[in-house]
Amino acid sequence: MLTHAATGLPLPDDVGMAPAHYALYIEARKRDDSLDGYTLIRLGPYTETQHAQQDGDRLTATLDGRETTLAPGFRVTMRFGPFNVSDHQLFTDPYETDVVALLNAAVADVNG
Repeated sequence: MLTHAATGLPLPDDVGMAPAHYALYIEARKRDDSLDGYTLIRLGPYTETQHAQQDGDRLTATLDGRETTLAPGFRVTMRFGPFNVSDHQLFTDPYETDVVALLNAAVADVNG
């Protein structure tokens, strides 16, 4: 794509690659910097990074200042990653839910 843009050529409609799919992972990890912990929510697939970024920003704002108090002994974080199609049953469709409400429900389940 960069070579096309550099020479002033139009970009091709089909670049020969399947569309990428993205996911958001909300995880609770022990605060001792170990890898111990668990995944609270898997959101995906996102077919556009813009949508994943918007939900990621909403979740980050919700977590701001509360990362270490939501799940006692754990730090709750959000990260971007690839959508693993073989694990599709573990993911929640982000287009059919309010991601902040989903986070609050997951934390309530952990603490309840």
